[in-house]
Amino acid sequence: MWPDPDYHFEFAQPPFAWQKVRWTGLLLLVVTTVLVLNAWRADTDMDSQLQALQQRKAQLAQAQIPAGQQVLPQAAIQRPQQKKPAPVLNQHEQKEAETIVRQLNIRWFDLLQALEARQINEIALLQLIPDSGRGQFVLSGEAKDYTTLLKYIGRLQQEPALTQVHLQKHQVNETHPQRPVGFEIQGGWQP
Repeated sequence: MWPDPDYHFEFAQPPFAWQKVRWTGLLLLVVTTVLVLNAWRADTDMDSQLQALQQRKAQLAQAQIPAGQQVLPQAAIQRPQQKKPAPVLNQHEQKEAETIVRQLNIRWFDLLQALEARQINEIALLQLIPDSGRGQFVLSGEAKDYTTLLKYIGRLQQEPALTQVHLQKHQVNETHPQRPVGFEIQGGWQP
């Protein structure tokens, strides 16, 4: 009753991978190979023609120069540059240009650095609206609670770069579970 030890397994031979490829795929591969080789040949021909033209140009340049003169490279030849006259601005354009220059010369970094120096973790600043013409700013944000807001205002008032810092308005957000305090602070600085 013992099993016969001469087991003979017949494993199925997997079909060759190329047998599954259809003739259209093979044709596409051949056409793509021909196109790539053709493009490569055209590129090498174009490079050799370009080199031949550059050599011919150099030979013609040498033939046109008399024997005693020195050849200067193209980069060494300086052409006189013509200065264009400055555009004439009318009075309105002149005022706009002065306003832009004034805006660019404002020391925004001093204001931002002063505000960041007195930052508190429980305060989220949302908006800064500077008015450089009057030297004032409006700061909007949210505080964890009212005492944190008052502490922040006190810290801003101690900053030497800021002047006349005061709470303009505040409102407790009753719909939020943590009840944050939205605020607007107005102050001045030297632009």
